Amino acid sequence: MLHRLAAPLFLAASLLSWAGATHAADAYVAEKATKITIGTGVRVRAAPSAGAREVGKLPLGTDFTSTQRTAAKAKIGGQTDYWRQLDTPLKGWVFGGLLRNFDPAKADEARVALARDKLGPADKLYDSYEHKSPLSFADAVEVSDFASRAAASSKNPVAQGELELAHWRAMQIALFSIPMESTAKPPYAAWIKQQGKNVFYTEPSAEYLVDPRNYWKLADRHKQDAIGDAIAWQAANAFVGGECEGFISCMSARSQMMEGEYLKRYPKGKHVEEALQDVNGNLEYIRKEWKNQPDEQKDVGLKAWQAILAPLPDSKAARTARQHLKALQALRQ
Repeated sequence: MLHRLAAPLFLAASLLSWAGATHAADAYVAEKATKITIGTGVRVRAAPSAGAREVGKLPLGTDFTSTQRTAAKAKIGGQTDYWRQLDTPLKGWVFGGLLRNFDPAKADEARVALARDKLGPADKLYDSYEHKSPLSFADAVEVSDFASRAAASSKNPVAQGELELAHWRAMQIALFSIPMESTAKPPYAAWIKQQGKNVFYTEPSAEYLVDPRNYWKLADRHKQDAIGDAIAWQAANAFVGGECEGFISCMSARSQMMEGEYLKRYPKGKHVEEALQDVNGNLEYIRKEWKNQPDEQKDVGLKAWQAILAPLPDSKAARTARQHLKALQALRQ
Protein backbone atom coordinates (compact mmCIF):
# COMPACT_ATOMS: atom_id res chain seq x y z
CA MET A 1 0.00 0.00 0.00
CA LEU A 2 2.78 2.41 0.96
CA HIS A 3 4.60 1.58 -2.25
CA ARG A 4 1.51 2.31 -4.32
CA LEU A 5 1.11 5.76 -2.64
CA ALA A 6 4.77 6.78 -3.00
CA ALA A 7 4.63 7.61 -6.70
CA PRO A 8 1.54 9.87 -6.53
CA LEU A 9 2.92 11.65 -3.46
CA PHE A 10 6.25 12.24 -5.18
CA LEU A 11 4.46 13.56 -8.26
CA ALA A 12 2.34 15.92 -6.15
CA ALA A 13 5.41 17.21 -4.32
CA SER A 14 7.19 17.77 -7.61
CA LEU A 15 4.23 19.71 -9.00
CA LEU A 16 4.07 21.88 -5.90
CA SER A 17 7.80 22.50 -6.08
CA TRP A 18 7.53 23.47 -9.75
CA ALA A 19 4.58 25.75 -9.05
CA GLY A 20 6.51 27.44 -6.24
CA ALA A 21 9.55 27.95 -8.43
CA THR A 22 7.39 29.38 -11.21
CA HIS A 23 5.68 31.74 -8.76
CA ALA A 24 9.07 32.87 -7.38
CA ALA A 25 10.38 33.53 -10.89
CA ASP A 26 7.27 35.53 -11.73
CA ALA A 27 7.67 37.62 -8.53
CA TYR A 28 10.65 39.55 -9.95
CA VAL A 29 11.28 41.59 -13.09
CA ALA A 30 14.68 42.22 -14.62
CA GLU A 31 15.03 45.96 -15.11
CA LYS A 32 18.19 48.05 -15.15
CA ALA A 33 17.46 51.29 -13.28
CA THR A 34 19.82 53.79 -11.66
CA LYS A 35 18.43 55.19 -8.43
CA ILE A 36 19.43 57.58 -5.64
CA THR A 37 18.32 57.44 -2.01
CA ILE A 38 16.18 60.39 -0.98
CA GLY A 39 15.87 59.51 2.69
CA THR A 40 18.37 59.38 5.54
CA GLY A 41 19.41 56.02 6.89
CA VAL A 42 17.57 54.03 4.21
CA ARG A 43 17.19 50.45 5.37
CA VAL A 44 18.37 47.57 3.21
CA ARG A 45 16.42 44.35 3.79
CA ALA A 46 17.42 40.74 3.20
CA ALA A 47 14.16 40.19 1.30
CA PRO A 48 11.62 42.51 -0.35
CA SER A 49 9.48 42.95 2.74
CA ALA A 50 9.25 45.57 5.48
CA GLY A 51 9.43 42.75 7.98
CA ALA A 52 12.58 41.18 6.54
CA ARG A 53 15.88 41.28 8.37
CA GLU A 54 17.78 44.57 8.06
CA VAL A 55 21.24 43.99 6.55
CA GLY A 56 22.45 47.59 6.50
CA LYS A 57 21.61 51.21 5.72
CA LEU A 58 22.30 53.58 2.85
CA PRO A 59 22.97 57.26 3.61
CA LEU A 60 21.19 60.09 1.84
CA GLY A 61 22.29 60.57 -1.77
CA THR A 62 23.63 57.05 -2.38
CA ASP A 63 23.26 56.16 -6.05
CA PHE A 64 23.26 52.62 -7.39
CA THR A 65 22.03 50.57 -10.35
CA SER A 66 19.34 48.01 -9.63
CA THR A 67 19.01 45.05 -12.02
CA GLN A 68 15.83 43.59 -10.57
CA ARG A 69 12.59 44.70 -8.93
CA THR A 70 9.49 43.01 -7.59
CA ALA A 71 6.72 42.39 -10.10
CA ALA A 72 4.11 43.80 -7.74
CA LYS A 73 4.15 47.07 -5.83
CA ALA A 74 4.01 47.22 -2.05
CA LYS A 75 2.40 49.86 0.14
CA ILE A 76 4.46 51.14 3.06
CA GLY A 77 3.69 54.21 5.10
CA GLY A 78 1.26 55.64 2.59
CA GLN A 79 3.65 55.11 -0.33
CA THR A 80 3.17 52.50 -3.06
CA ASP A 81 6.21 51.34 -5.03
CA TYR A 82 8.34 48.38 -6.05
CA TRP A 83 11.16 46.88 -4.02
CA ARG A 84 14.48 47.10 -5.85
CA GLN A 85 17.45 44.82 -5.48
CA LEU A 86 20.75 46.27 -4.39
CA ASP A 87 23.77 44.38 -5.69
CA THR A 88 26.78 46.32 -4.46
CA PRO A 89 29.11 45.30 -1.65
CA LEU A 90 25.92 45.63 0.44
CA LYS A 91 23.36 43.21 -0.99
CA GLY A 92 19.64 43.29 -0.32
CA TRP A 93 16.40 45.07 -1.15
CA VAL A 94 15.38 48.74 -0.86
CA PHE A 95 11.82 50.04 -0.96
CA GLY A 96 11.33 52.25 -4.03
CA GLY A 97 9.44 54.92 -2.09
CA LEU A 98 12.80 55.93 -0.63
CA LEU A 99 14.43 56.20 -4.06
CA ARG A 100 14.34 58.51 -7.06
CA ASN A 101 15.53 58.07 -10.64
CA PHE A 102 19.12 59.20 -11.04
CA ASP A 103 20.89 60.26 -14.23
CA PRO A 104 24.68 60.40 -13.67
CA ALA A 105 24.89 63.01 -16.45
CA LYS A 106 22.70 65.27 -14.31
CA ALA A 107 24.19 64.39 -10.95
CA ASP A 108 24.52 68.00 -9.78
CA GLU A 109 20.85 68.72 -10.42
CA ALA A 110 19.77 65.63 -8.53
CA ARG A 111 22.00 66.35 -5.54
CA VAL A 112 21.04 70.02 -5.31
CA ALA A 113 17.39 68.94 -5.43
CA LEU A 114 18.01 66.57 -2.52
CA ALA A 115 19.63 69.33 -0.48
CA ARG A 116 16.64 71.60 -1.15
CA ASP A 117 14.23 68.81 -0.20
CA LYS A 118 15.84 68.66 3.23
CA LEU A 119 16.74 72.32 3.83
CA GLY A 120 14.45 74.35 1.61
CA PRO A 121 15.71 77.07 -0.76
CA ALA A 122 19.33 78.16 -0.37
CA ASP A 123 18.33 81.43 1.31
CA LYS A 124 15.85 79.93 3.80
CA LEU A 125 16.87 80.77 7.36
CA TYR A 126 16.68 78.58 10.46
CA ASP A 127 17.31 79.35 14.09
CA SER A 128 16.96 77.51 17.38
CA TYR A 129 13.65 79.09 18.39
CA GLU A 130 11.11 80.56 15.92
CA HIS A 131 12.22 78.96 12.65
CA LYS A 132 13.46 75.54 13.76
CA SER A 133 14.22 72.91 11.16
CA PRO A 134 12.23 69.65 11.33
CA LEU A 135 15.47 67.67 10.97
CA SER A 136 16.71 65.67 13.94
CA PHE A 137 20.36 65.77 14.99
CA ALA A 138 21.15 62.49 13.20
CA ASP A 139 19.35 63.55 10.02
CA ALA A 140 21.02 66.98 9.97
CA VAL A 141 24.45 65.38 10.37
CA GLU A 142 23.70 63.02 7.49
CA VAL A 143 22.52 65.90 5.28
CA SER A 144 25.66 67.86 6.14
CA ASP A 145 27.91 64.93 5.25
CA PHE A 146 26.00 64.28 2.01
CA ALA A 147 26.26 67.94 0.94
CA SER A 148 29.99 67.96 1.65
CA ARG A 149 30.58 64.84 -0.48
CA ALA A 150 28.36 66.14 -3.27
CA ALA A 151 30.13 69.51 -3.35
CA ALA A 152 33.52 67.82 -3.54
CA SER A 153 32.46 65.85 -6.62
CA SER A 154 30.78 68.78 -8.40
CA LYS A 155 32.46 70.72 -11.23
CA ASN A 156 29.66 73.27 -11.58
CA PRO A 157 30.40 76.44 -9.53
CA VAL A 158 26.76 77.26 -8.80
CA ALA A 159 25.86 73.72 -7.75
CA GLN A 160 29.07 73.42 -5.78
CA GLY A 161 28.36 76.69 -3.96
CA GLU A 162 24.84 75.66 -3.00
CA LEU A 163 25.99 72.25 -1.82
CA GLU A 164 28.81 73.74 0.26
CA LEU A 165 26.31 76.16 1.74
CA ALA A 166 23.98 73.23 2.49
CA HIS A 167 26.83 71.59 4.38
CA TRP A 168 27.18 74.56 6.76
CA ARG A 169 23.43 75.08 7.06
CA ALA A 170 22.82 71.45 8.00
CA MET A 171 25.74 71.54 10.43
CA GLN A 172 24.19 74.52 12.21
CA ILE A 173 20.81 72.76 12.33
CA ALA A 174 22.54 69.77 13.93
CA LEU A 175 24.12 72.08 16.52
CA PHE A 176 20.79 73.71 17.28
CA SER A 177 19.19 70.31 17.85
CA ILE A 178 21.64 69.29 20.58
CA PRO A 179 19.98 69.55 24.01
CA MET A 180 21.65 72.24 26.09
CA GLU A 181 22.54 69.82 28.88
CA SER A 182 23.90 67.12 26.52
CA THR A 183 26.80 68.78 24.66
CA ALA A 184 29.33 66.80 26.71
CA LYS A 185 27.51 63.50 26.22
CA PRO A 186 27.56 60.96 23.38
CA PRO A 187 26.94 61.12 20.50
CA TYR A 188 27.13 64.90 20.54
CA ALA A 189 30.50 65.50 22.23
CA ALA A 190 32.55 63.43 19.77
CA TRP A 191 30.79 65.00 16.78
CA ILE A 192 31.33 68.55 18.08
CA LYS A 193 35.01 67.81 18.65
CA GLN A 194 35.27 66.45 15.10
CA GLN A 195 34.17 69.84 13.70
CA GLY A 196 37.24 71.53 15.24
CA LYS A 197 37.50 75.29 14.72
CA ASN A 198 34.52 75.35 12.38
CA VAL A 199 32.27 75.66 15.43
CA PHE A 200 32.45 77.61 18.70
CA TYR A 201 30.57 77.83 21.97
CA THR A 202 28.71 80.97 23.00
CA GLU A 203 28.00 81.45 26.70
CA PRO A 204 24.93 83.74 26.61
CA SER A 205 22.75 81.25 24.73
CA ALA A 206 24.69 78.17 25.88
CA GLU A 207 24.96 76.65 22.40
CA TYR A 208 27.45 75.82 19.69
CA LEU A 209 27.49 77.82 16.45
CA VAL A 210 29.14 77.49 13.05
CA ASP A 211 31.88 80.09 12.71
CA PRO A 212 30.40 82.85 10.46
CA ARG A 213 33.72 83.14 8.65
CA ASN A 214 32.94 79.83 6.95
CA TYR A 215 29.95 81.47 5.27
CA TRP A 216 31.79 84.66 4.32
CA LYS A 217 34.72 82.74 2.83
CA LEU A 218 32.25 80.76 0.77
CA ALA A 219 30.50 83.98 -0.26
CA ASP A 220 33.82 85.43 -1.44
CA ARG A 221 34.56 82.35 -3.54
CA HIS A 222 31.17 82.55 -5.24
CA LYS A 223 30.65 86.29 -5.49
CA GLN A 224 30.54 86.08 -9.30
CA ASP A 225 28.09 83.17 -9.31
CA ALA A 226 24.30 83.22 -9.18
CA ILE A 227 24.37 81.48 -5.81
CA GLY A 228 26.44 84.27 -4.27
CA ASP A 229 23.48 86.34 -3.07
CA ALA A 230 21.97 83.44 -1.11
CA ILE A 231 25.34 82.57 0.44
CA ALA A 232 25.90 86.18 1.52
CA TRP A 233 22.39 86.32 3.00
CA GLN A 234 23.06 83.18 5.03
CA ALA A 235 26.38 84.68 6.11
CA ALA A 236 24.65 87.90 7.20
CA ASN A 237 22.33 85.86 9.39
CA ALA A 238 24.92 83.48 10.80
CA PHE A 239 24.98 83.76 14.58
CA VAL A 240 28.07 85.53 15.87
CA GLY A 241 27.60 84.71 19.55
CA GLY A 242 28.25 86.97 22.50
CA GLU A 243 25.97 89.71 23.80
CA CYS A 244 26.11 93.48 23.21
CA GLU A 245 24.22 94.21 26.44
CA GLY A 246 22.78 97.37 24.90
CA PHE A 247 26.08 99.12 24.16
CA ILE A 248 25.62 101.22 21.02
CA SER A 249 29.15 100.72 19.67
CA CYS A 250 28.68 96.94 19.84
CA MET A 251 25.21 97.15 18.29
CA SER A 252 26.61 99.19 15.40
CA ALA A 253 29.64 96.96 14.83
CA ARG A 254 27.58 93.79 14.94
CA SER A 255 25.05 95.18 12.46
CA GLN A 256 27.84 96.26 10.10
CA MET A 257 29.49 92.83 10.15
CA MET A 258 26.16 91.07 9.49
CA GLU A 259 23.49 92.83 7.41
CA GLY A 260 25.92 95.65 6.62
CA GLU A 261 28.27 93.21 4.90
CA TYR A 262 25.41 91.86 2.84
CA LEU A 263 24.41 95.39 1.73
CA LYS A 264 28.00 96.22 0.77
CA ARG A 265 28.29 93.13 -1.41
CA TYR A 266 24.77 93.14 -2.85
CA PRO A 267 23.34 96.71 -2.82
CA LYS A 268 20.72 95.52 -5.31
CA GLY A 269 20.38 92.04 -3.88
CA LYS A 270 17.27 89.99 -3.27
CA HIS A 271 17.28 90.64 0.48
CA VAL A 272 18.14 94.35 0.66
CA GLU A 273 14.79 95.33 2.16
CA GLU A 274 15.00 92.63 4.83
CA ALA A 275 18.56 93.66 5.68
CA LEU A 276 17.49 97.29 5.96
CA GLN A 277 14.73 96.39 8.40
CA ASP A 278 17.37 95.08 10.78
CA VAL A 279 19.66 98.03 10.10
CA ASN A 280 16.86 100.51 10.84
CA GLY A 281 16.02 98.77 14.08
CA ASN A 282 19.63 99.06 15.21
CA LEU A 283 20.10 102.67 14.06
CA GLU A 284 16.87 103.71 15.75
CA TYR A 285 18.05 102.15 19.01
CA ILE A 286 21.43 103.88 18.70
CA ARG A 287 19.69 107.25 18.20
CA LYS A 288 17.60 106.76 21.31
CA GLU A 289 20.58 105.70 23.41
CA TRP A 290 23.09 108.19 21.99
CA LYS A 291 22.97 110.74 24.80
CA ASN A 292 22.90 108.03 27.45
CA GLN A 293 26.20 106.49 26.28
CA PRO A 294 28.69 109.32 25.65
CA ASP A 295 31.69 107.01 26.06
CA GLU A 296 30.40 104.75 23.28
CA GLN A 297 29.68 107.44 20.68
CA LYS A 298 33.13 107.61 19.08
CA ASP A 299 33.09 103.89 18.23
CA VAL A 300 29.71 103.76 16.53
CA GLY A 301 31.31 103.97 13.06
CA LEU A 302 29.14 106.50 11.26
CA LYS A 303 31.55 106.77 8.31
CA ALA A 304 31.25 103.04 7.76
CA TRP A 305 27.46 103.38 7.71
CA GLN A 306 27.73 106.17 5.19
CA ALA A 307 29.76 103.90 2.89
CA ILE A 308 27.22 101.07 3.30
CA LEU A 309 24.09 103.14 2.70
CA ALA A 310 25.28 105.46 -0.09
CA PRO A 311 25.14 102.94 -3.00
CA LEU A 312 21.68 101.57 -2.13
CA PRO A 313 18.81 102.24 -4.56
CA ASP A 314 16.13 104.57 -3.25
CA SER A 315 13.35 102.91 -1.26
CA LYS A 316 11.33 103.67 1.84
CA ALA A 317 13.62 101.53 4.00
CA ALA A 318 16.76 103.08 2.48
CA ARG A 319 15.42 106.60 3.07
CA THR A 320 14.66 105.72 6.68
CA ALA A 321 18.19 104.40 7.20
CA ARG A 322 19.71 107.55 5.71
CA GLN A 323 17.51 109.70 7.94
CA HIS A 324 18.72 107.81 11.00
CA LEU A 325 22.31 108.27 9.86
CA LYS A 326 21.83 111.99 9.21
CA ALA A 327 20.34 112.43 12.69
CA LEU A 328 23.28 110.59 14.26
CA GLN A 329 25.78 112.70 12.32
CA ALA A 330 24.04 115.81 13.63
CA LEU A 331 24.23 114.49 17.19
CA ARG A 332 27.95 113.91 16.86
CA GLN A 333 28.67 117.51 15.75
